[in-house]
Amino acid sequence: MDTTDTGPITPTDTSKKERRDLWASIAVFALTGGVVLYTYVAGLLRELSDGIVTARVEFDQPQALTSLDGVAMQLGSPSTIDVATDQLSPVTVGFLRSADTLQTFGYLVVLALLTWMVVRFARGHLFDRLAVRLVAVSSIVAVATILVPQFPRTLGTNMLLRDVEAREMMDTATLGPEFWYGYVFCMALSAVAVALRIGSRMARDNEGLI
Repeated sequence: MDTTDTGPITPTDTSKKERRDLWASIAVFALTGGVVLYTYVAGLLRELSDGIVTARVEFDQPQALTSLDGVAMQLGSPSTIDVATDQLSPVTVGFLRSADTLQTFGYLVVLALLTWMVVRFARGHLFDRLAVRLVAVSSIVAVATILVPQFPRTLGTNMLLRDVEAREMMDTATLGPEFWYGYVFCMALSAVAVALRIGSRMARDNEGLI
């Protein structure tokens, strides 16, 4: 049987509690988006005001620290360092700042897509094709948000180490734990997309019955 019909599916009835829960999710997404944007803008303004740029590196040798009580400690990796921009080339600064911008933009796009998806759920459009596509696109954008900023960040960090002649002390940091968090998130979205796709096919096969 052909189940590729692109006609609209009758909206699914949602209870008052379900709509309330969905709108609560939308509020959380909006709040998270505000926090992401505020964190980025505040960090950028601080860096511009102080004339610095931030990079994430790994030290070749553990850096020793001593507390006021004389307790020996070591600085773990990866670590974040701030470097004065007047010691770096404009290209280096541009790469590092663009990485943060791309990452923030990606976060906001994912949150916007998820918000759009949940709005459609709240209106009963649970199994239509747009809902399935929104979940799939959100997963793809989430992966891109993790990987794409790494290119300018890696280039910028390598150029920073060259500019300050610190290659013998530290290296560019590899992907941190956020990669695995993002990976699990994308896998969860993929599972949701598959479930919605199956539900969409069943809804089309049984249009008028459910």
